Amino acid sequence: MAEKKESFGAWKNKTKDGKEVIKFTINGQRYNMWVNQYKEKNAQPDYKIYEDNWEPETAATTESPKPTVEKQTESLTPDDLPF
Repeated sequence: MAEKKESFGAWKNKTKDGKEVIKFTINGQRYNMWVNQYKEKNAQPDYKIYEDNWEPETAATTESPKPTVEKQTESLTPDDLPF
């Protein structure tokens, strides 16, 4: 029986500022591959690969928490103020 080989695809995109990025997914994990702009020697990689963990913000994460106001049982006197 022939050995089954896995195959993965990649998509080439451009960012809003014109940089090229290659996006792909392996085993459910997304990755981005960028040109290595800091390459100075042939021993350094041509591309850098990063895990893509970005998730869009949901309404629950974008709402700012509402401040709570504690009810004071005693009234403050000038001696209680820190200044």
